[in-house]
Amino acid sequence: MIVRRSIGLFFVLLLSAGCGSDKPQGSNSSAGNDGSAGKGGGASASGGAPGSAGESELGGNHSVGGSPASAGVEQTGSELTYYGDVAPILEEHCLQCHQDGGIAPFRLDDYATAKAKAGAIAAETAGRTMPPWSVTSDGSCGEFSGSLALSDEQIDTFSKWAKGGAKQGTPRALSKPALPSLGTGTLFKSPQFTPIIQGGPLTEADEYRCFELDSGVDAQKFITGYEVTPGNPEIIHHVLAFLVDPSAKTELSGEPNLTNAQLMARLDAESPDRDGWPCFGMAGDGVGVNAVPVVWAPGQGPVEFPVKSGVPLTPSDKIVIQIHYNLHDMSLVGQSDQTSIKLRLADEVERVGLFVLNDPFLNTLGDDTPAQLAPGKASVKYNWSQKLADFGLAEVPDVQLNGIMPHMHQLGRKYQLQVSTASGNTCAADVQNWDFHWQRMYFYDKPRTLDATTVFKVTCDFDTTSVTEPVLPGWGTSNEMCLATLYLTVPVQTVQSL
Repeated sequence: MIVRRSIGLFFVLLLSAGCGSDKPQGSNSSAGNDGSAGKGGGASASGGAPGSAGESELGGNHSVGGSPASAGVEQTGSELTYYGDVAPILEEHCLQCHQDGGIAPFRLDDYATAKAKAGAIAAETAGRTMPPWSVTSDGSCGEFSGSLALSDEQIDTFSKWAKGGAKQGTPRALSKPALPSLGTGTLFKSPQFTPIIQGGPLTEADEYRCFELDSGVDAQKFITGYEVTPGNPEIIHHVLAFLVDPSAKTELSGEPNLTNAQLMARLDAESPDRDGWPCFGMAGDGVGVNAVPVVWAPGQGPVEFPVKSGVPLTPSDKIVIQIHYNLHDMSLVGQSDQTSIKLRLADEVERVGLFVLNDPFLNTLGDDTPAQLAPGKASVKYNWSQKLADFGLAEVPDVQLNGIMPHMHQLGRKYQLQVSTASGNTCAADVQNWDFHWQRMYFYDKPRTLDATTVFKVTCDFDTTSVTEPVLPGWGTSNEMCLATLYLTVPVQTVQSL
């Protein structure tokens, strides 16, 4: 099932073949210094910004809200040590990156390096810029699996250890977690490609490009996880992968008999000297999409779908990779990239994934007067709400909310998702210190059961003090977005009966 509206940027994807379509009834949204003015509906899929893994000395971003104190933290004496008090915290929250082969720029699994960085560790954990975990994790706004967030007690341990001289303690072997990896999988690659700035108010230093690949399977499989490896991370803003039925008719109303295969061939032929074709929003203007099983932005590691769920992939499907290239730094112009996507495939699953990617702020570009963010303000909020019924899912039984991936651009500061059902309103995700260099899908410890009355409410809070002109929504990194990527699941039997 695919539901679209307006300029084709709003979609909910029931990840299976042969499902019907329901059109959403609309959304409520507003923008202003305190949520005033503005309107819209719609969405796009987008990811973070180009660049390295954060700008802090330790290479991280946000660990917000705190988690329960982990076992092994010794706070009974004044002589805190690396091996006795600090290492247990590092083992649980930091060493998946700060070890040989990890993405962090240095190790923390040896005392000498940790001692040299003791002041930075204390400062950046106190500021919750390390480790990279943006959503509040103290239980007040959702409980998430695999949380890296630190408790106040753990932060205090780092501070006291650094102030006390960063003592060593009795050496022991540290327990290092395995490096994040999807393991075995099927590899897909984009062509070696050199992006060219497209220009204009919505893509000032950007290019969106789509590349078509065969599915490579000889029977239906289910995508249960993915891992994206950019060849040149400095120029990659986001990566998406769409599943397209080439024999299905396109969304171009003026050409009712045109197939997706014919349209993609036509788009590709428009630039014969370059691979792929331009594709703002989705897989190209008019190309029908069945699913979006891959959503990646800087900071996102390997993704494994929860609750034994997956995305159907058939032999006839085409995988269309969309890459948003950003050449914000003129020294990057002329550089190329070849991005890899690894898909983990299974023969069967218990639940089928549904992706909802919704950004009413972006979709106001289809209005006569698009919404804007006022310049020179420490806080400019954009609010939107959407019903589960708008996604065509009100009558589908046993719909669960399993994950959330917030997304804004450079001016984003705070983000909150509220979910209301017949049983009440709850806070589902809260970001107090946004950093678009580190983004990820956050999966819940326990799925949230939705019902026909469910309403999703999102508030994006922007700091526009650095700009002097109103900020438009848009696809470029210098524009802004207020996107929610929701991962929902339903029983596989439900999909088969539709």
